[in-house]
Amino acid sequence: MTRNIGYIVATCAAAMFAAACSSAPASDMADTKPDARQGAEVRNICFQSQIRSWRDLDNRSVIVEVGSSKEYKLDLIGTCQPKDAFTQIGLVSRGGGSCLSTGDTLVTDERYSGGSCSIRRIYEWNKDAKPADGAAATAN
Repeated sequence: MTRNIGYIVATCAAAMFAAACSSAPASDMADTKPDARQGAEVRNICFQSQIRSWRDLDNRSVIVEVGSSKEYKLDLIGTCQPKDAFTQIGLVSRGGGSCLSTGDTLVTDERYSGGSCSIRRIYEWNKDAKPADGAAATAN
């Protein structure tokens, strides 16, 4: 009898441990789009000579314009504050070419924001789509 209780307690403990370690499936999180203007995730963006323009979207992302009017959202991770980069940002490609991909670096003026960020994800951006509720109104 004592052995059966020990077995039941061990089984319950294992089940609780497994439940505590689980999280929402990755597909559920990946399907959530925070803004209607955000399009498909892309692996990289390439441009002929330079990024035409940029603007901050929020504390963790910027919108860059490439080519004639194609825009992309760069999700960032790190210490930079794009909203404090008054006139310019630097984009440093690890590949050394004119393409950016995840893991590349965005640099702002260190006097104002303290450093650099890595590009975590890149998304196509449709500036003409209607923003979702609660989305940053400054990124039109």
